[in-house]
Amino acid sequence: VVGVEPAERSVISGENAGYVPSILDVQLLDEVIKVTNDEAVNMARRLALEEGLLVGISSGAAAAAAISLARRPENSGKLIAAIFPSFGERYIPTVLFRSIYEEVQNMQQR
Repeated sequence: VVGVEPAERSVISGENAGYVPSILDVQLLDEVIKVTNDEAVNMARRLALEEGLLVGISSGAAAAAAISLARRPENSGKLIAAIFPSFGERYIPTVLFRSIYEEVQNMQQR
């Protein structure tokens, strides 16, 4: 079991103790992968544009971590599963989909 956390602020690994949900038993984690905000946002955009999945930033982080894990030589040929914890609809007017949102708004004004 691999956890994912923001590279900018460590929550799970304890470097900067922060909010850890009460349902998370950190002792079950084999590893924690850190993902930058940019990586998470870019992956969420890719999932929307390339796969048709409207997911949020946390899901983008989960996908980025899963891909990073899958690229390791020791995981060659293995199935990697990721849980997407967030939907993207609430992010439509935010930095995540702002460029796409503005493009649609401009199309409607024409």
